[in-house]
Amino acid sequence: MSSISDRLGVSKSEILDPSSSDAAVKQAQAETHIIQETKSYFEANGVDLKAFNNRDRGDLAILIKNFPYGTSVDELRMMFTEFGDITRMLMPPSGTIAIVEYAQIPQARAAFASLAYRKFKDTVLFLEKAPKDLFHGPPSGIEVRTGLTAAAPAKTPTSELVGGDTTDDIVDTGTLFVRNLNFTTTDRRFQETFQPLDGFISARLKTKTDPKRPGQVLSMGFGFLEFKTKEHAKAALQAMDGFNLDGHQLLIRASHKAKDAAEARRKEDSAKRSKNRTTKIIIKNLPFEASKKDIRALFSAYGQLRAVRVPKKFDNSRKGYAFAEFTTAKEAENAMDALRDTHLLGRRLVLDFAAGETDDPEAEIERMQQKVGRQLNSIALQRLTNNGRKKFTVGDANEAEEA
Repeated sequence: MSSISDRLGVSKSEILDPSSSDAAVKQAQAETHIIQETKSYFEANGVDLKAFNNRDRGDLAILIKNFPYGTSVDELRMMFTEFGDITRMLMPPSGTIAIVEYAQIPQARAAFASLAYRKFKDTVLFLEKAPKDLFHGPPSGIEVRTGLTAAAPAKTPTSELVGGDTTDDIVDTGTLFVRNLNFTTTDRRFQETFQPLDGFISARLKTKTDPKRPGQVLSMGFGFLEFKTKEHAKAALQAMDGFNLDGHQLLIRASHKAKDAAEARRKEDSAKRSKNRTTKIIIKNLPFEASKKDIRALFSAYGQLRAVRVPKKFDNSRKGYAFAEFTTAKEAENAMDALRDTHLLGRRLVLDFAAGETDDPEAEIERMQQKVGRQLNSIALQRLTNNGRKKFTVGDANEAEEA
């Protein structure tokens, strides 16, 4: 809430106003914005978000949580460098979480043991071991990435670098991968920045559909550059790596299949989801206080709603789930991706696509309840038949032969 109010230039009391009828929805929307922005930032800086689904924990990286909003990355870095060499430290623009990675395992363990639950300013620092294989590739030196402005190095003319051997990267391709782009940088601005370079062919900014503005797109924080030859690409890398564009220090590397694997996986997952996606979403774990108006206000930001239903019991109390139906499957998918980790009135929403295009959405929940009932009956029957069961033979095998 502090991060959102600071960006909007309003006080937190305006967002958390208890007298407002849609205060809970505003909080949920603010949380969704922070989560989406944080995911995009980490993804653009080499973090594999799928690693968070694994239970295995790594030994080098640590998640830093619960520090006060306004804490700078330098404050955290000074605290954690006391225990060893840091190879990577990432803090998204929202300033609500950070990731630190050490060069050696004993250093990371010492930092975790000493700093976990340490009092920091007016709160207590929460640390968590990061998942195993959190990053797509090894770091190139010490990387400190924030959403804040960094000093830009002097720009070197490309013509002076073509044919040089000063770069440490082996550039065997004419395509470059650019990370840490400001999310406000437009495709036109991105292209104009690199167009004067020798051998320039194209600049492509990776974007995604803006769920709040149909027809508009949002930057994903990274892009690709294409040059005529690998020599031109190598010169451009040397000249522009670390260049300050719209307040962000660019990180440029040669584009290889291994480094672009995350993008390929995202496309593959999107294709799989599109096979069975529908326009209807089941919203479970819904607070009983949530009204139809709240559901509509929260979900309508991601597309045009065809219908919203909040089933009730015979006593007119709500059942704790609801249905939201969009006009297109793409809008439903956007809502699913954006709100799957959002809390409403203290409860984490559990979202799922409705199976099939049923005429009555409540039939989907009834079908699920019947399935659970059959499973319970099967378990009960199994317990009854297994307890005290003994093997016995009816008749005699010899009698059967004689007959």
